[in-house]
Amino acid sequence: MTRSTDYPGLTRRLACLMYESLLVGTLWLVAVAAFTPILAMGNHAPLLEWLHRLFVAGVLFGYFGYCWVKSGQTLAMKPWRLKVAMPDGRPLSWLQAGVRFGVAMVLFVGVPVLSYITWLPSLGSPKLAAWAALAWWLLPLLWVFMDNDKQFLHDRLAGTRIFLLAKGERA
Repeated sequence: MTRSTDYPGLTRRLACLMYESLLVGTLWLVAVAAFTPILAMGNHAPLLEWLHRLFVAGVLFGYFGYCWVKSGQTLAMKPWRLKVAMPDGRPLSWLQAGVRFGVAMVLFVGVPVLSYITWLPSLGSPKLAAWAALAWWLLPLLWVFMDNDKQFLHDRLAGTRIFLLAKGERA
């Protein structure tokens, strides 16, 4: 794999992240809509609520995992010439894609939710607790300023890396 020696800039990554959020939001809405009739028929039973969450997470992992394993690029990464791979340039396996997805879910969903739940009783204000949770949501993104390879925290913890492809290069 030929790749640029430059690290992808933060602006490029955040632009890709914004584009990705539109795609993931749409996918999330479709997954929720597909499962909603089942929830309604089951009167929103607690077990069904958990199955619903697992279904949505599975759909999201299916999208990310397939893209990362097949080409190293999601739909949003292609126009920005970003590619996720192992540090030596090898493509991700399904196991490594699962690790990357799991680490990202913990950092971007789990830690902020736990932070919100923890801060809400002591701060007394949902808005203040949300700001405290947002600070934890930003940590994986701001990690790029402390990392020698300019990688986000979830890539560092998962053992993966984002590469900037040279102009005209395909994944």
